[in-house]
Amino acid sequence: MASQALYRKWRSQDFDEIVGQEHVTVTLRNALRDGRLSHAYLFAGARGTGKTSTARILAKALNCLTEDPHGRPCNQCRICTAITEGRLLDLIEIDAASNRGIDEIRDLRDKIGFRPNEARYKVYVIDEVHMLTREAFNALLKTLEEPPSHVVFVLATTEADRVPETVRSRCQRHDFRRIPTGEIVQHLIQVLQSEGCQAAPEALVAIARRSTGSMRDALSLLDQMLSYGDEVLSLARVESVLGLVDTQGIGRLVDCLAQSDVAGGLALLNQLVAGGVELGQLADQIVAYLRAVLFVRVANAADQLDLSQDMIAVVTRQAHALTPAVLLRALREFMDARAVLRDQVPGAPQLPIELAFLRSALPSEPPAARGTAAEQGQPAPVAAATAVAAARSEPARPAPDAPRAAVAGRESDARPQPAAPDAEFSKTVQASWDRVLGLAGKRCGMKVQAALRAVREIEVIGDTIILQFSHAFARDLVGQGENRLQVEAVWSELLKRNVHVRCSLLGEAAVAVAAAPQPASARPESDDEMFLRGARDLGAVVKRLG
Repeated sequence: MASQALYRKWRSQDFDEIVGQEHVTVTLRNALRDGRLSHAYLFAGARGTGKTSTARILAKALNCLTEDPHGRPCNQCRICTAITEGRLLDLIEIDAASNRGIDEIRDLRDKIGFRPNEARYKVYVIDEVHMLTREAFNALLKTLEEPPSHVVFVLATTEADRVPETVRSRCQRHDFRRIPTGEIVQHLIQVLQSEGCQAAPEALVAIARRSTGSMRDALSLLDQMLSYGDEVLSLARVESVLGLVDTQGIGRLVDCLAQSDVAGGLALLNQLVAGGVELGQLADQIVAYLRAVLFVRVANAADQLDLSQDMIAVVTRQAHALTPAVLLRALREFMDARAVLRDQVPGAPQLPIELAFLRSALPSEPPAARGTAAEQGQPAPVAAATAVAAARSEPARPAPDAPRAAVAGRESDARPQPAAPDAEFSKTVQASWDRVLGLAGKRCGMKVQAALRAVREIEVIGDTIILQFSHAFARDLVGQGENRLQVEAVWSELLKRNVHVRCSLLGEAAVAVAAAPQPASARPESDDEMFLRGARDLGAVVKRLG
């Protein structure tokens, strides 16, 4: 006979055994004691935090045969025993994920008028209630408004916002919080003692962290670890099974970031990947570690971190070495990398994480550009708004080993002068940057949005917006035909005028010489030709030098 899983074996059977939800259990106990019961409850919270277990305990307490209200549930009477064993007919549990239609709710409504078989109350527990269809919610609403006196509803959901307000307003709501790591660890210690097993404290902490506040997940992970048969469950075993990176390894990577040690950081990342680390978990751990460093840097509250004393000392040292701006940029980069990991590059699945490290470790802009941005007090992506006009007031200087071109004014070919950009339009473009990023995530996808975050300068010439990127990977991604058209559509919608978007690397010349002229009907107009045509429309004369 198969052994019972730990999360089922150790499922809470009374209010005292519910971990981390005292604000809920105390309220329910007081209501039971004083007879102030609601006909409908809404239990909302993350998975594995005790919602359905509490619903069953509430059903026990409502129907327990013990005379003393303070002793309910007793877990000894026939009603409590029947609920524990899952055979009480008056406790009806419905999984809304698989029974979400109006027919199921109509069936419930037809049977709800019948009196309980053997208990005081019929208790309906509808799990994942947010999965019901709109029609099913409408059918349920009337029953919730005027339920029979012998019926109590408990609606459980992980997404309370998806439950219609009309339903929520007819329920007494209780929010279940994620269980703190320390409380999970303490419960796991009790389970191990009862099971006659041992584990290193740091191994239990790693399991608790991975469970992200879910006791059920923590017990399932512990069950998995114990199946390896180790005499003492070690941190190394947990890290190996879960694909975790040891915290010291993440700390060394952040040291490389702080020292701009690009070679060392890339070598460490490739070493971790070669060791079989799970990339999504690696990105998650880096983000969590950087969050801890930022927390110490900004709040100076290392004692609130769930880290060993040795690691707290390391994190504190790194917090003094990294500025909040650098930490925020690094967090953003690695979070973006996490979002695009699903689209892995063949032969280099770790590339998004490597790029995130490079963008975090390297300066975000050339020293001269950084100085300009600092003087103007503007963010890097729009720093060129005022600098471009000044830069264009001098003759264009062609780069060596490249075709030389300049944009000259109508009145003089000797000292080329480009047409000045429309100042008001430039300001509008700058002001819309944050909105562009937000819309890009919805219209163009997370990959394009992440690539747009690598824009360091924006130039505006006529109706052409030139995005200058810090690296070629992002430039090429946004510059792809369909992606570029989508970005253009976002800009055009926000600016309320048609615009063209060009992508270049930071420092590249904005003007390139077109290929030999051909009739328009012979081939499509290239990006360079389109740009030069726009310059001519502004009143400039294009002239090849040399």
